[in-house]
Amino acid sequence: MSNGSARYMFAGHAIGAAARFHRLDEAENLNHVIPTIGSCVVPITGGRTECNSGVYRYDVDEPRRRCLFAIERVTAWVEGRGRDDRQETELSVEVAGVEVVEKLRIGAVGLHLLAHRTPGAAAVVSSKGSRIDGMRLGNVTAAITLDDEPLTKTGTAEQFVAWHTKAGRPVEQHGEYHRGTIVREIHLSGPEDELKQMTVEGHTIRWHGFGRIILGEIHVKGHERRVTMVRLAMGSDAGGDGTIGDTQTNGALPGG
Repeated sequence: MSNGSARYMFAGHAIGAAARFHRLDEAENLNHVIPTIGSCVVPITGGRTECNSGVYRYDVDEPRRRCLFAIERVTAWVEGRGRDDRQETELSVEVAGVEVVEKLRIGAVGLHLLAHRTPGAAAVVSSKGSRIDGMRLGNVTAAITLDDEPLTKTGTAEQFVAWHTKAGRPVEQHGEYHRGTIVREIHLSGPEDELKQMTVEGHTIRWHGFGRIILGEIHVKGHERRVTMVRLAMGSDAGGDGTIGDTQTNGALPGG
């Protein structure tokens, strides 16, 4: 039974990395699971959760010896705070020294978000910055230019779509979510023979012999926003999925 008073329900998470491999070379139906490394979730009543993870490696011997996934460090935190007239959800995730199937290497991935809500108003979002630094695909260097405006200029899905329409930038419908990106540009440089194995399609790199690398992906529904800095859809000599720097923030009155 309701006592007639509305209470704010906090929601948000920050995840360093996770992955799963179902195929290696010709070996099918595998289940190599990289457990979630650095996972923080804010309680529904608010508060703060922090996590720090050190060096992690996942090696296999079959069908050949190699390292499937490695990370040097993850630091993440999520905090929910406020009073009746203002609520804030803030999060940060930093991932350093990523290596995937001894092919893809990323020096650092980071994201910060702060969303505040006042009664009857849309969320206002700000950021201290995001980054994907030191990405190498074999001997090819990928320089990623990011733009936080699709996040910081939009507090709701309606505003998200309106901003993209005005800016002339694509936004897609993905189930109940509107999907966009904070990636402004991807520039690849390196040996010509390796570059021929790669194509850039918006915020996605297709790499023959590895799969797809989706960068700076945003999903927005209502006041909820989810940002995945790196999403892997692997489909060549190693098949599977992975994420690096996965975040979500939201908050609402019950039913709102």
